[in-house]
Amino acid sequence: MPERCEKCNQLYQLEPSFFYGAMYVNYGFTVAIAVAVFVAMTVLGSNWELHHYLIGIIIAIFLLAPLTFKLGRTVWINMFIKYNPNALDEEEKAQALKRGQ
Repeated sequence: MPERCEKCNQLYQLEPSFFYGAMYVNYGFTVAIAVAVFVAMTVLGSNWELHHYLIGIIIAIFLLAPLTFKLGRTVWINMFIKYNPNALDEEEKAQALKRGQ
């Protein structure tokens, strides 16, 4: 993972262990996936046994793990940091004003 955002130069690691909270967000996504797979399998056919549900859920969770990992971190940091697409331009203008004074 990069150290800073390439668009706004935001430091990703705000403090040590900052992204521990993202585990809870990721857990919520994982539970939602498990419920969605269970409902989909139930709708598609009701002759499934318990181990079929478990296998389907585990496969879906493993396949979507990279997505939920990144999405959880993104949701977590966006709860604390407001995205500013013009941050680099504003920082450059501020530095130019400091140099001019």
